[in-house]
Amino acid sequence: MTDVTDANRDATADETIRACLSLTAPRSFFLFAGAGSGKTRSLKDALERLDTQTLTTLRKHSRKIAVITYTNAAADEITRRVKADPVFQVQTIHSFAWSLIEGRTADIRGWLEDRLPTEIAKDQATYEKSRAGSKVHATSFKKVASKTKRLERLAEIRAFTYAPQGDNFGRDALQHAEVIALAAHFLTESETFQNIVLARYPFILIDESQDTMKPLMEALLTFEARHRGRIALGLLGDTMQRIYTDGLRDLDQRVGDFAQPAKQMNHRSRARIVDLANAIRRDDDGRQQRAREDKPGGTVRVFLAPSEGTDRAAFEAWTRAEMARITEDRAWQDAEAIKTLTIERHMAAARLGFSELFEPLSKPDKLKDGFRDGTLPAMRLFTYRVLPLVTAQRNGDAFAAMAVLRDGSPLVDKRGIRAGHADQASGLDAARAGVAALMTLFKDERDPSCAEVLAVVAEHRLFPIPDQFRPCLPDNSPVAQDMADILAELGPTFDEQGLTTPEDTPPIATTITEAWTQALAAPFSQVARYLAYVEDRSPYGTHQGVKGLEFPRVMVVADDAHTRFKGLASYETLFEVKPLGPTAQKQADKGEETTIERTRRLLYVTCTRAEESLALVLYSVAPDTIRHFLIFNGWMSEDEVVMAAPGGT
Repeated sequence: MTDVTDANRDATADETIRACLSLTAPRSFFLFAGAGSGKTRSLKDALERLDTQTLTTLRKHSRKIAVITYTNAAADEITRRVKADPVFQVQTIHSFAWSLIEGRTADIRGWLEDRLPTEIAKDQATYEKSRAGSKVHATSFKKVASKTKRLERLAEIRAFTYAPQGDNFGRDALQHAEVIALAAHFLTESETFQNIVLARYPFILIDESQDTMKPLMEALLTFEARHRGRIALGLLGDTMQRIYTDGLRDLDQRVGDFAQPAKQMNHRSRARIVDLANAIRRDDDGRQQRAREDKPGGTVRVFLAPSEGTDRAAFEAWTRAEMARITEDRAWQDAEAIKTLTIERHMAAARLGFSELFEPLSKPDKLKDGFRDGTLPAMRLFTYRVLPLVTAQRNGDAFAAMAVLRDGSPLVDKRGIRAGHADQASGLDAARAGVAALMTLFKDERDPSCAEVLAVVAEHRLFPIPDQFRPCLPDNSPVAQDMADILAELGPTFDEQGLTTPEDTPPIATTITEAWTQALAAPFSQVARYLAYVEDRSPYGTHQGVKGLEFPRVMVVADDAHTRFKGLASYETLFEVKPLGPTAQKQADKGEETTIERTRRLLYVTCTRAEESLALVLYSVAPDTIRHFLIFNGWMSEDEVVMAAPGGT
């Protein structure tokens, strides 16, 4: 009999998963795996250990195993582990949903023809009820006009398009929510579609299943129940680590007929951090983890300061110095060696110094997702074209500068270089002149605005200018003149991007154009800070961005006073400084999710990123009340709670 150790304690869970992945008797399962338990490792091992006969049979019948991951990085890692074997279809949830419906043009058109009139009627009702001149009035008017035009043009679309990682513009483009809704609809309403999915996939495995969009997850559960025994739906996750409100809240209660293996170990964090994580979730679902015997100790401290009158930068610097002293780990004094987690991205943007760029682009629905995760196509002009060019020029690296131009500038492609005549500068000469003009903006350590940079790039045609920027350019710029000529030929139109409006409609400030105009006023230096943040090269992050990641030293900053989205979370409500508001109380009475539940989950996710040491920085109107809560409920001992001295530190 094999001795039970930390390394094999959860082996039975992995064995259960492998048994479920049987072509002759597939069984669905829900793997509970808390923070640091090796959930993704279980998924990888299950795929790697599939027997040769199973894989041979799948290939023979052109069937695949669908593996749905939360991020592209996770998808890339799993693809690497299975050696890019095409029998494994590894995708994010949006990519998977699109793979199910792509090419079904007639069905998608029919779905939109049924759905759009209802949406138009709803927006029309909002328009009629809202006050003339208000933002709601203008927005609903624009939605009615846009959706009406879209409905009228549906018959013209030959094929629908979709970019899972970007923003989708144009009349033939589907939006992210539509792709999810379409896949969910066909999974439950179309018998033909269901049979196609069954023939294609014997197993559908979903990592981070607690955050899979509710409509699609409900559809998959319905689909599985209807065809039980013919397919295995494998769900891996932890409901306590649900980040987004559009996940299925009661997922663990909807899988009663599934196999339910569970992992006990936390292989990531030291014992003290695991104890805190157990305390945080004790009043939620009561699930508890074990720390590894070879990871004893660990340090946790809470630093409390008043919301009013505290210099936050100074207090957080003092916190790092105190943690360096307490842990005897000098790396705590280096902000770059610590991962600082905030509840909202705008708090990270403020601390990193790119708020002027961040705030305008984080609001419009058509921009915010791509901007927040770094995939917004128009923004790439600055992040992956202009910034590398400016950096190379500043470093005196002519080779790197030319590489950037060759990769993206029409002036130095083969046609541009051959365009010169005896009386005309070649494309290469034009590129040199454009680069010189661009670098003049940075002379004497000047920090030009993004708008100034854009104007020079457009004037010299250094790089192609995305359509979204054209309304932001000076009227006399070559690119703006080109657009004016095109629009003059087309006549008055209304397009989904809000760039133009019909002659008979009242003037409406376009949200997207306004957002870009405001963002372009930001100093160009903020582009580098923004890029470091979205590429996770900065010391700051949010709970959304670090799920699944781990860091030796973590500082969590909770600051209700500086929270923009008041309904998202409230640490002062969790720690009984403030009572539940009327709306939250009504939600609690109905059995719906409350602010306390959301905040507890976010705190659990952020705290469990720490491997060695953890500092919680809490700003509050009543620090003493939080101190009492933490000690009374056994989350902290008295010596683990540090109160700010008078004056903030």
